[in-house]
Amino acid sequence: MGRGAVSVGRLVLIVVSVVLSVISLLLSIIAIATPSWQTVFLKEFQTEHMHGLWLDCTLTRRPVQAYSQVSPETHCTYKFENADLYPDSSSTVHGEEEQHKFQEWHKAVLTFFVVAVTCGGTALCFTFCAACVRVCAIVANVLNLFAFLSSLVGLCVFFINSHRTEIRFVHGITMTYEQSKGYSFYLAICGMLGFMLCFLVGILATILVFVHDTNQHRLTSSSLSTTSHTSLTKQHRKTFPKETNNNNNTNNNNNNSSSQVATIASIAV
Repeated sequence: MGRGAVSVGRLVLIVVSVVLSVISLLLSIIAIATPSWQTVFLKEFQTEHMHGLWLDCTLTRRPVQAYSQVSPETHCTYKFENADLYPDSSSTVHGEEEQHKFQEWHKAVLTFFVVAVTCGGTALCFTFCAACVRVCAIVANVLNLFAFLSSLVGLCVFFINSHRTEIRFVHGITMTYEQSKGYSFYLAICGMLGFMLCFLVGILATILVFVHDTNQHRLTSSSLSTTSHTSLTKQHRKTFPKETNNNNNTNNNNNNSSSQVATIASIAV
């Protein structure tokens, strides 16, 4: 792979990693903030109940006039406000009211997703610096891995507890209703998958970042060696003519001396 391809490839992968990280963060935050983790429609009361991690909403459909469309009314409450209203030892709690209690597994799921969002946001900051500082690419990958694992554990905790009998089924006056997963749950799954893809893309980006950095070091070393070799050659060329001239002068002097000796010898004879 050429140096230009490596440089362009690492930048493209870093941009893709940033986009995936932003999308995953938004999906996870929306999933935490919305109440539609579990939904159930109570036909007896013509109400739709949405149970989230910390927020519950009730959508009531009441007809305004005969033969007219219904006018939905939404009422939301916080789970932590109802924590003291229905203690665990109470036997008078209605089946639907059980869903409004702020239980320990709700807190656990919230904690895991808050950790995931925190790790994902920190990883995003390090990803911006990955093109300049290669260590940042490694840190971003580790944080994205933590975000993925934390989201996965949070979803597993929610999935297991949501299938408990007292949570999964809601008892009305004459009927029993089964809750289904809402859009918040599926948004959380998409966010978790986004963190996983961000981690995988980040690995490829990190490899190209290190390859590009190695190529840059080799190019710099080659340039320095070429420059030093050129300067030494120039210095040698400047010195060599002087030595040649000195040798020529010495040879000329020797020739002149030999001629003078031969002339004197011929005169003497």
